[in-house]
Amino acid sequence: MQHKKKYKNDPLSELRRQVRQLIYSDFKSVDRFCLDKGFEKSTMSRFLNPKSGRTEYKIHTLDKLARKLGRRLVIRFE
Repeated sequence: MQHKKKYKNDPLSELRRQVRQLIYSDFKSVDRFCLDKGFEKSTMSRFLNPKSGRTEYKIHTLDKLARKLGRRLVIRFE
């Protein structure tokens, strides 16, 4: 059985924080954002609550979320 590594500076945790901040700056709830922007609530729920199972996401899904938030997804190595 292979165990997943827990990263001290998990990039998805930071991305989740930013997404929440962006959503709540313009919407009263995540549900309202999903309804207004046509984003799947189940996908958003899995993304914002990693304990629900999935911890990895397709770049396409993250890019779609960024566009719905009026942002660009930028991925790079530093």
